[in-house]
Amino acid sequence: MKLLKLTLKNFRAFYGEQALDLSVDADKPAVLIFGNNGAGKTTLLNAFAWALYGTFSVDVEQQQRVIHDKKWADTPFGEPVSASVRLDFEHEGTRFSVSRDVTLTKQSDDQQAVVPALTVTEIGPDGEARTVANGQDRIEKILPQGLRRFFFFNGERMEKMFSGDENNEEVKKAIKTLLNLEAIERAIEDLPKAARKLAREIDAKGDSRLKQLTDRMEELETRQRAEVEEMLRLSAGISSFRREIEAIGRALRQNEQAEPLQKQRERLTRRIGQEREKLADLKGRKRELLSKHGFLAFTAGLDDKVIELADRMRERRQLPAGIQRSFIEELLEDRLCMCGRPVAEGTPEYEELSRRRYNAGLADVESRWLFVNGQMRNLRDKRQELLDQLTSNAADIQQSDAAISQLEAERTEVDRQLEGVNVQDVKRLVDRRKEFGEKETEARVAHREAENRIAAIKQDLEVVARQYKSAEAKDEESRKIQSQVNLVNEVRDALVEILAIKTEEVRDQLDKKVKEVFSRIFIKTYTPELNDSFELELHSPSGVAIRSTGENQILGLSFVGAVSEVAKNINDRKNRADESTLEGNGGGIYPVVMDAPFGSLDLTYQEEISKALPALTPQIITLLSQSQARGKVMENLQRAASRMYVLRSFTPNKSAEEETIEINNRAVPYVSHGDFEHTVLEKVTV
Repeated sequence: MKLLKLTLKNFRAFYGEQALDLSVDADKPAVLIFGNNGAGKTTLLNAFAWALYGTFSVDVEQQQRVIHDKKWADTPFGEPVSASVRLDFEHEGTRFSVSRDVTLTKQSDDQQAVVPALTVTEIGPDGEARTVANGQDRIEKILPQGLRRFFFFNGERMEKMFSGDENNEEVKKAIKTLLNLEAIERAIEDLPKAARKLAREIDAKGDSRLKQLTDRMEELETRQRAEVEEMLRLSAGISSFRREIEAIGRALRQNEQAEPLQKQRERLTRRIGQEREKLADLKGRKRELLSKHGFLAFTAGLDDKVIELADRMRERRQLPAGIQRSFIEELLEDRLCMCGRPVAEGTPEYEELSRRRYNAGLADVESRWLFVNGQMRNLRDKRQELLDQLTSNAADIQQSDAAISQLEAERTEVDRQLEGVNVQDVKRLVDRRKEFGEKETEARVAHREAENRIAAIKQDLEVVARQYKSAEAKDEESRKIQSQVNLVNEVRDALVEILAIKTEEVRDQLDKKVKEVFSRIFIKTYTPELNDSFELELHSPSGVAIRSTGENQILGLSFVGAVSEVAKNINDRKNRADESTLEGNGGGIYPVVMDAPFGSLDLTYQEEISKALPALTPQIITLLSQSQARGKVMENLQRAASRMYVLRSFTPNKSAEEETIEINNRAVPYVSHGDFEHTVLEKVTV
């Protein structure tokens, strides 16, 4: 997908008709748009998404006010008035023009919400234009709405991209969209229905056993669907409670009296989380030690007994001393001891040498006893080492438990102080946070219970499926249907494995790419990780890092770059592969449109990001304020820019100072006096 042009007509802050040329050169992928706060950067960002999907992001206020205020005010009552956005883009050799507009008949001073009308026009390679009948469906096939948040976003709010279970689920859905695996998921959902439909064709009178098993599977699947719906309901509730708790936390931070206590409470909560993770690791280490070396505890005494037995046998000369047999035989032959003393046959000396000749030379016996002796002594050392490790581990666990208890006690004291703040609103907020916290805990417990019930149902279904597969049908027709049902179930199992493999494959690709992009920007020795649950974590040398807003922003930006790169790789493979492959319609080349790319980052990170942005995607439209476009940042961005625009704000407030922005070493009007509030898109020479 390559953006070509954006045309606005009386759309929110933009009066009249204005257009943005978005075409870029291959070596200069950026379009820079500079605007003051309130000039319409957020509106412009939302114009892209509104044209494609007909909705605004949640941070847009008064979303029903689509038509410019002056245009609305100048329209007489009873007359129609309209606003529109048109986005022209190219996708896989075909040009599209997407136009979305609202038309209202003015009945009052206030605008009313109305569903915008969509027109999608396709221009083929031959230049012939035709209207696409189901335009929204065509847009979804090119750039699914689930991917919107990764390609049209506000940099200042990137930290919310991975917060909460609900957002993690959206990430997973987006990944599956990239892979074009929805068809596989639908097949996984629909195949059991097909199997049950086939199974119901078996006459109960003809084969009651198969009919009983079919009824049992249908009963279990009905219960499973109900539990899944309950899990989804609980997940939505958990996310809702979490959002309420976060909103209350923000409200408390805004309160002058509660702010320091609230910040202290958040620090304590983070430390409690870190200690709990540490405690979990320590307990995991204990389980590992016991599983690998726990048998040593049962060897106490055995090693000492073996060593004592060997020593006694050696003392009684029941173990060989290592003297060669040939040497003793020569002494007996010569009847002469090695010291020169005669040894006559029948003497005690002769008998002792004969006895030693019997034991001499059994080197394997001696080496085996030496080995056993060494092993027993090593066993004793290993057991002591295990004891030392377990003792140290127990002390660490006790210390971690104590730290958690201490931190929780401190947090309880902070809660008590918050409750004691003599401000009614604060007390109400604290009470509400406690209430929502309890509700969240209850919902999480219920969610876990539902997960356990679903797991049990799946086990029962597997048992019944095996019974159905191995059951002996009574007639040929039943055997035929049974075989078909078994085949459908086998296909479904194979698709489940394929889905898991493909999802993990792209998760691994994203994880590697996130690490690569992050390392180019971030100066600390931190490492990002996209875990199996598609949660984006940040690890420091000492464990899970406490992420600041800026670090969350860099993480989000790294993920956006990774998504763009993986989507492009999948698209390249698709173009090289047979259309029958699973990736036949997956992937794509997508632009990135972002407002406030630097958020609250300091200058060092701004400079690093300004160098990294052009490499994220073949086309990037960046909206910036004047404070984010200075020095090296401006130089880096301009080198990558094919086009630049300024959102020139006009205001009737004569007391407001007019402003300019310096671009290419010249002052460009930025804020000017005018007859009414509006914004004009003005092109700047690159």
